[in-house]
Amino acid sequence: MTRIANVAELSPRGSSRVRVRGLRQLLFSPSFLVLTVIVLAAILAPFVAPYDPVESIPADKLQPPSATHIMGTDKYGFDIYSRVLYATRTDLPIALLSVLVAVLIGWPLGAAAGYVGGRFDAVVMRLTEVGQAFPQILFAMAIFAAFGNSALTLGIVLVLLNVPVYTRMVRSVTLPLIESEFVLAARVAGNSAPSVILRHLLPNTLVPVFSQFALSCAYAIQLIAGLSFIGLGIRIPEPEWGSMINIGVNVLVFGQWWVSFFPGMAVVITSFALMGVSNQLRRMTLRER
Repeated sequence: MTRIANVAELSPRGSSRVRVRGLRQLLFSPSFLVLTVIVLAAILAPFVAPYDPVESIPADKLQPPSATHIMGTDKYGFDIYSRVLYATRTDLPIALLSVLVAVLIGWPLGAAAGYVGGRFDAVVMRLTEVGQAFPQILFAMAIFAAFGNSALTLGIVLVLLNVPVYTRMVRSVTLPLIESEFVLAARVAGNSAPSVILRHLLPNTLVPVFSQFALSCAYAIQLIAGLSFIGLGIRIPEPEWGSMINIGVNVLVFGQWWVSFFPGMAVVITSFALMGVSNQLRRMTLRER
């Protein structure tokens, strides 16, 4: 039995107009345009970076921004502009892939917990509470101590930190839907629990997941930079914004501000762009309701 149409389906023309208007506003919003430039920088880094990001030039250590080195060099003689561009290819994929994996785990798990209820729901909720009870940095340090320092371990940390977020969020959206008419109709028609979850609950919980995704990526970018700053995750000489900021900390007091400034601004701009896209997506979903 097909599910009963919701409000958006009862007025397809009005809904489509709102959706098209919201999509246009998203595509031309400053946050989305900035994010597009960042993604293009990641894709085109091998073609636009003037230097090899891991090539040290000892004679050019701590050079200020100039025509030769647009963003200057660090204490190892690395060109900061080239490394900022290449670091985009490190931070963005790790953040996007780890959050995506967390969504693929937490989204159906939260819907199943809300629909099935009982002991299964209680166990899932207790596990998410345990996962969120630990401070993020201490939790990450424990994972790195157990599995070693690598990009894969960093991705695992981000997945484990984000799964509880999506599980609890989707569960909270699922609970009111259980008594809705289309879910009750599906149950009366004899659909199994997996069928109800996959065909009816998951599609109706996609909107908050979609709007939360960009925000989670923003937090993931900050966490990647923070962990690399303290020596976890991506290590020198691999280009990564957090480790680049760490390189410049000791020379900041001597006036070499550019070493930490430019990678720090990359983190700030990327995070704000992702947050802006998330806010725009949230406004779009609110208009459609």
